[in-house]
Parts: sequence; C-alpha cells; structure tokens
Amino acid sequence: MFDLYLLSFNCARHLVSPESLAPSFFDALPNAASVPDVVAISLQEVAPIAHSFLGGSYLTPYLDRITTTVHLATDLRSNGSERLEHVATRSLGMTALVIFAKPELAERIRWIQAAAAGVGFWNMGNKGAVGMRIGVACPGSGETLNLAFIAAHLAPMEVNVEARNRDWEKIVRNLVFVSDHDSPYSLSEQMPLTSSQSPPTDSESLFAPASHLFFAGDLNYRTSDRPPLPDSYKSYPQPTTSEASAEHFSHLLKRDQLNREREANRTLHNLHELPINFPPTYKYSVRQHTSGHKRSGSDVDVRFDWAEHRHPSWCDRILFSPPSASSRLEAQIYTALPVQPTSDHRPVVLSVRVDNRPLSREETQSQPPFPTNPNWRVRQDAARRWELIVGILSYLALTKKGNAMIVVIAGIIVFTSWYLSTWLRI
Repeated sequence: MFDLYLLSFNCARHLVSPESLAPSFFDALPNAASVPDVVAISLQEVAPIAHSFLGGSYLTPYLDRITTTVHLATDLRSNGSERLEHVATRSLGMTALVIFAKPELAERIRWIQAAAAGVGFWNMGNKGAVGMRIGVACPGSGETLNLAFIAAHLAPMEVNVEARNRDWEKIVRNLVFVSDHDSPYSLSEQMPLTSSQSPPTDSESLFAPASHLFFAGDLNYRTSDRPPLPDSYKSYPQPTTSEASAEHFSHLLKRDQLNREREANRTLHNLHELPINFPPTYKYSVRQHTSGHKRSGSDVDVRFDWAEHRHPSWCDRILFSPPSASSRLEAQIYTALPVQPTSDHRPVVLSVRVDNRPLSREETQSQPPFPTNPNWRVRQDAARRWELIVGILSYLALTKKGNAMIVVIAGIIVFTSWYLSTWLRI
C-alpha cells in the first residue's frame, strides 16, 4: 500500500500564503502517518484571468507559492527528514493541477498523460477541468498502477444547477488523455521520467479501464436553488450551534445540490464521496482575514464569518472511483482546512491508501456516462486561441504593465502621426 493525498483549493486569484496554509496542510493524515507518497493539488482561480489565460511564466509566481507551501508543510510534518519532489504541473485557463511525490515513488513513474476541457464562454478555461494520468511501476512486474487526477471548476451561482450538470457532461465528452507532449496545456516544469513506457492504448477516456480516478475541485453545487433573502444570514450556522438545532450546519446537507443530483443520476456518475462532517467551505466574508482561525483545523470557539449574499455551501469537493472488494483502496480522512487569509473558500483534503498493484478491468467501473466527442481536439484548439486573445486584451486592460504598454503604443502612434503630418507639409 502507498499513501495518496489530495487537496482542492479555490485561490480566489490571489497568491497563496505558505505560512498560513502549510501548518494545517496535512490535517487529513492520521496522527501517526508520515508524509504521503503522492500529493495531488487541484487549484481553481489560481491567478487573475490575464495571467491564467496567457499561462507559462505569467503563472509561475502563483504556482511557486504552492511549491513553497508543500515543502514547508513537509518539513513541519517530518521535522525535515523527508521531502517531496515536484512531478508535473498542468493548467487550463484558471484551473491547475500540481503533483508531487516522494523521490522513491517518483522514480517509479513510467508515463504521464495530460487532458483538458474548457466549459466556459466559447469553451474557454475560466471554467473547466485539467487532468493528469500517471503510470506507476508495480514491484515485481512489468505492469503499472494507473492513477488519474482531475482538477475542475464548474458554473457558479445557486440557480445554475443544470449548467453544472452540463459542465460535467462536457468534461466527460471532451476531456481526453493524450501523450503529455501533445497537450496544449502543458507547463515546462516537470521531473524527467527515469524510463519511458507507453500508456495503455485504451486509456484516453476519463473513465478508462484499470485506473483509479480522483475528481477534485470547486464544483459549485450549493445548499439552495435560490439566492438568500436579505435577512437569511441571521440563521447561518456557527460553531457553537448545537447539532440538535435546525441551524446547525449538518442540516444544510439535506439540501445539498450535489448529493441530490448524484442520487438522481444527473451528475458525477460512477464516483463516490466520503461522508461530510465538516462545515461548509464557501462563502466566507473578506472580514475573515482578521478573524484568527486556529491553524489546527478545529472549529471550536471560532466564529464563521459568512458572506451574507451567498448560502453557506460545500462547493469544494473530492470524489473518486468507488473501490471494489478486491481493489483495496482505503479512503481515510476527508475534511476542510482552516479559512485562509487569501480566499473566500476553505481548502478540502482527502487522504487515501492504495494497493501497490495494477488494477484489472473487473475492478473498475469503466463505462462512461457519455460518449467521447470526436471533435474534442478541434474544440480544444479553438478555445485555446480565444484564451490567448482574451488573455492579451485582459493583460493590456487590467494590469499596470499592460496599461503602460498601451500608453507607450499610443504615444508612438501620436508622435508618428505628428511627424508624418509635419513631413508632408514640407
């Protein structure tokens, strides 16, 4: 068995604070557990739209904060005796997926596949999903244990339940895994593989056979189908509210849209989630930046400073393909971390133990709920062109450097026009 650790966090387009996130980063590990073998981090709204759509070096400062957080958290957990290596980062617009691994496990990674599907306006990546599938060599055999990680961000707002369901369908239809060098959403930073093998030829689908699947992100399902009334916030839950009270946060789960839609077989088909016993992860007021939440992750004697114009909801979720009786996938702890000073979301984390052997087809539910779109690549390429256009325009309009470039260009145009008109009069 080896340990997987998954974290999902909506960064709210701000640089993450390593000093705030690192101390609680591994709160989903059992007390006696060491640093996990693999860490997969799903990030949404990782940076402002201009930086996200342009990608590359524009994202580097934001992703470097994630790497710093992981290294600091690892040092705190192991007293400096263990380390995690960066394996790969992939991004789609404002969503990113970052994978780390212990050196001994990183050496066993034989191949990486990447996938992306935008579901935003014109299929751009302001909303959508990005994924990686890795093949980990199993001891004593030439086979690999296949692990697929998906980072996702679906449509917002209470009323958009059907839009979120359609986003899920679009992701299933258009998120196709390809050889890593063929992905238009690849970032250059990646650990070199010690040896290269070819992935299975039938592994392109999101629901590929013989593969574990982990789906994490800001799925945006709410606890109400309508926005709150002006005075609704007065009954929002607090940590001191008794579980017997109708205002305790556990009663909100009865109205959770994701649970309802999954039970009706309208979204997140064939995926499993552990029971939720932590408070809603969204939406916290910006006033929470000074509210002094405990770093331990405990909510006792800590006030929930909710935003008044949104129903408290479990927007941030981690689901996975359900284990069979013989696959020996053991999900351990599923929880939320403390409120961070840079976001109105709380991070959610899940620790999982996985059997260190390949899966058979019989051990996975591989039948996808929707067929693959045969034109997925055309769709993807067109969306990427729009992202670059929007990214450039946003950079020019919304950043100080972009504004300075406009001023310089405008000055050159004015000077050239004046010079030409003067020259023509001569």
